[in-house]
Order: sequence, then structure tokens, then C-alpha cells
Amino acid sequence: MFVGIDIGGTNIKGILTDKSGKILSFRETETPDNSRDIDQAIFNLIENLATSVSVSKIDIEAAGIGAAGTIDRAKGTVIASPNIPSWKNYPLSKNLEKKTGIRIFLENDATVACVGGWWQGNGTKFKNWIMVTLGTGIGGGVVIDNKIYTGQSGSSMEIGHMTINTDGRECSCGNRGCLEQYASASALVRYVKENINKNKNSSLYQYVKDGSVTAKIIHDEALNKDDFAVEAMTDIATYLGVGIANLVNIFNPEAVILGGGLSQAHKMIIPVVKNVVKERALSGLKEKVKYLPIKDQSKIPALGAAKIAIDRYNFENR
Repeated sequence: MFVGIDIGGTNIKGILTDKSGKILSFRETETPDNSRDIDQAIFNLIENLATSVSVSKIDIEAAGIGAAGTIDRAKGTVIASPNIPSWKNYPLSKNLEKKTGIRIFLENDATVACVGGWWQGNGTKFKNWIMVTLGTGIGGGVVIDNKIYTGQSGSSMEIGHMTINTDGRECSCGNRGCLEQYASASALVRYVKENINKNKNSSLYQYVKDGSVTAKIIHDEALNKDDFAVEAMTDIATYLGVGIANLVNIFNPEAVILGGGLSQAHKMIIPVVKNVVKERALSGLKEKVKYLPIKDQSKIPALGAAKIAIDRYNFENR
């Protein structure tokens, strides 16, 4: 059996599969604030996955972990993670191997989402496509001629740190004007907070004042036709469209698949993105691109992490 772990800025999701990818168990937990507690949370998650189907950890051959940020795949190290600041040259694989006794394989979190979509999701329909993950930050993955492209160390497609405004907001990565500062779930919440005093009649006003506003609440209120919520959703979708137009010009994909928690708002986001791409991308590249939400967002990234574990474990033991 194999485990796949998807570490997000808000939640950690885990899945237990057999070697064919059949899902045996799925669990999730909140992402702690510091690296040591994250290690413990992953350990507990693996224990819970095993006990939920009455097996021992010794029956688990390997685990794949998708982590946000730049990584060194060979060393199993997170070099830097803007969304988890305590990870700096952090030996995540080594720490977890000591803690769990299980072989651990590290991969970028957007890459594991891409692998999951390529293996068992709606990416199976295409040979050339892009994954864009929308959550606390923005990640990306790309499939070229039916092969996952990950770069020399496993950290390709950090599209959330594509500059779209040279004099823009400071980003936690150290740059300015990064896409995720304008088009992520965090950016959506920030937009509402920064503009709420001009929109006191909005249903979002009380959520902001009592500190409970979230991207999901904003989306829900937009679905309820709150004008300011619709404005906020349109703003982040417009910036996302700018970023995706750049990707369409670079990769000429058959499809762009949206993952991450904010992809649940795809019915509002995709029409805006399509219009922006139509305005900005080159003729001959933009016309036939399909835009889709990821199939089963809650499980596909963790399933991709399990696939990473299966393939790399089998390669090591062939």
C-alpha cells in the first residue's frame, strides 16, 4: 500500500491506496503553523489512514508528499515555501522517514495535483495541458506530449510567482507583483478587506468586521448576487486570466485545468478567464483551449502524491 499527502496552506490531506490507485482511505487535518507540528500532523495522518482500514504502518511501502514551494526532489528538501515560512532548506523527507519508518518521496504540491489529474482525473483526455492550483497561493503544473514536466530539481511552473505588475504588491517570496498577490484565495480576501469601507451595504461587511470572512464566504455571497462579492470575484478572475493568457502563449495547451480550493468557484471564474484570454492571447493559440475544474479536488492531489510514491518506489526497487 501507498500513501499520498497533499500539504496546503490551510489543510493537509492524506490518501491510502493500493498499487493500482484504488482509494482505501482518505483523511484530512488542519495545517499547523510550524514545521515540527506539520511533521507530527503528517505522522498522525498516516497512522489514522492505516488504522482506518485495520492495517499496520509496516504494510505501507512508501509515501509521496506534495509540499508548497521550491524543492530539491533528490534531497527531499523544501528550499523555501512562501506559504509556510518555517520551511527554509527544510529536510522534510529525512525528518518524516525517521519519524514514520516509511520511505518518503517529496514533490511540489502543484505537481502532485497535475500528476493526479494526469493519472485518474480529467487530464487523461489531453496530451498537452496546464494545471493551475488556486488556494492560499497559486501553483502550476504542465503536461507536454503526455509527460509531466518538472524541471531539473522538481520546482518548475511556479506560476504564482510570475510577475504581472512590476510595481505591484510585495510578495512573501521577496518579489513584487506576483500573480498570487492578485488572483489567489488570499488575494480575494485581501481585496474585500481593503475595499469593504466603500461597500458597507454589502452582506460581506459584517463578516469582515467580525474577522470571519473567507474566500468561500465571498464566493457564497457572490452566488447570492451581492454586488461587491461579485466585483471581488471578477477582480481576481481578471488577473488570473492575465496569467493564463501568458501560459497559453507559452505552451499552446489543449486545456487549462483549475485545481485548489478556489476552483470550486469555477462557474464564476472560468467565464471571466476565457474573456481575458480571448482579449490578450495570440490568435492561433487561444481558440481551441478548454477550461475545466479539476475532477474531485479534495482527493486528486493526494492521489497524485501516491502515484509519485508508487513510481519512485518501484524505480528504486526494480
